[in-house]
Amino acid sequence: MNNIIGRFYFKLTDSKNLIGEFSNNHETCNKNYTESADRILPDANSPRNSDDGKFIGEFFSTWHDEIDGMHDCTLSKLKIIHKHDDIFSLTWWLFQENGKIADKPSFWGEGMLCDGILIGDYRDFSTP
Repeated sequence: MNNIIGRFYFKLTDSKNLIGEFSNNHETCNKNYTESADRILPDANSPRNSDDGKFIGEFFSTWHDEIDGMHDCTLSKLKIIHKHDDIFSLTWWLFQENGKIADKPSFWGEGMLCDGILIGDYRDFSTP
């Protein structure tokens, strides 16, 4: 079985970007943190007039986290696709110190829509 390390939700803004919160299973995580994602590429195959298709695409995602008392700000590329029916697959690639996106994804997750909000969980990519 895969190890879930956290949970998230995303709301779609009027400008088609994402805003949401997440938490994780780090021992020092005692609150929800904010994650935001700016759309960089819509999926050409997504249904344009359905609610679920509005989340499909590629984004630059940023968040702040605290691990063992250390503050960390992260920039990543996020890709959201349809997995099947009403289930979505999300993949995050972290940016490296040289400003390039990592070759290997760092996190992956699955989500579903509830009242227009994408809700799900995520895992470390080393345990898909």
